[in-house]
Amino acid sequence: MTQNTQKYFEDFFSEKNLAEKIYDVNSANGTPNVIPTSAVIAAIKSTQGNESKAIANTLRQIDFYNGDVHHYLEYIAQGLAVDLEA
Repeated sequence: MTQNTQKYFEDFFSEKNLAEKIYDVNSANGTPNVIPTSAVIAAIKSTQGNESKAIANTLRQIDFYNGDVHHYLEYIAQGLAVDLEA
């Protein structure tokens, strides 16, 4: 990950000071997952390359249009949901 993108994520989430929410999402096979905001932010900060750039660009657009960052974080949480087999 570029240092600029990492710094952007640090600054963005620090300035936003988002409330901790819990995202109730389902995995691809329907397994319910409970993922907190802090886990999604940690996952974002661990991204690299094009994935990191794409997330940063989306966050910039959301910020520019005063959108709800939590909607995007919930979308990312959906991708983090884990399938569990019984």
